Amino acid sequence: MNQPGVQAASYGIGAIFPIVVLDQDHRWHRPHHPGLPEQQADDAYGMLVLRWTGPSGEEGEAPTLLMTAATRAPAMPPNPAELQAFHTSLPPRLHLIDLPARYVIGPWSQRPGAGLSGPHRTA
Repeated sequence: MNQPGVQAASYGIGAIFPIVVLDQDHRWHRPHHPGLPEQQADDAYGMLVLRWTGPSGEEGEAPTLLMTAATRAPAMPPNPAELQAFHTSLPPRLHLIDLPARYVIGPWSQRPGAGLSGPHRTA
């Protein structure tokens, strides 16, 4: 894992979600949904990240789940069989995706709205 810790990311249209970057090299692309990201020949793609997709009321469990799973991630770059085996071993709500760096906001603990609580919290 090249970038330590849980990061916050957003596609810029609402929800902020927690991720762990597994491979910072921009060589990943998911050509067919819901297929796993695949390595590409050049760097015009995204990073390989582990994303949590649970409801906002349960986001407190996300950092522990992400970091625990990230410690079991194969060395980068993995072969397709290693990546598939890792994907299969992931608990519910954790997914491997490709993500361009421009969507990473910063540390999860410092995400916008992190200090707010209750139903009126903004993300």
